[in-house]
Amino acid sequence: MSMTPERIRKRLVRVFNTILPGKSAEEIPEATMDNTEAWDSLATLSLFTLAEEEFGIKLGLDLIGQTKSFAALETLVTEKVG
Repeated sequence: MSMTPERIRKRLVRVFNTILPGKSAEEIPEATMDNTEAWDSLATLSLFTLAEEEFGIKLGLDLIGQTKSFAALETLVTEKVG
């Protein structure tokens, strides 16, 4: 059974908020490395690790360098979960 996009987003927002607190649930979907304080490569690695645990998937570390926004992470997770 595949997860709905809304359910994926809700869980991913929670993951994001764990690693990078400070943005509201409404702001997180618009988050990027440029507009989010403390979002660096280490934070991206942490996001990947926690998202993999949350959804029981492997995202592939080769994609970390191109994942610079919540939307990009959401797309990756949706592809793997769906």
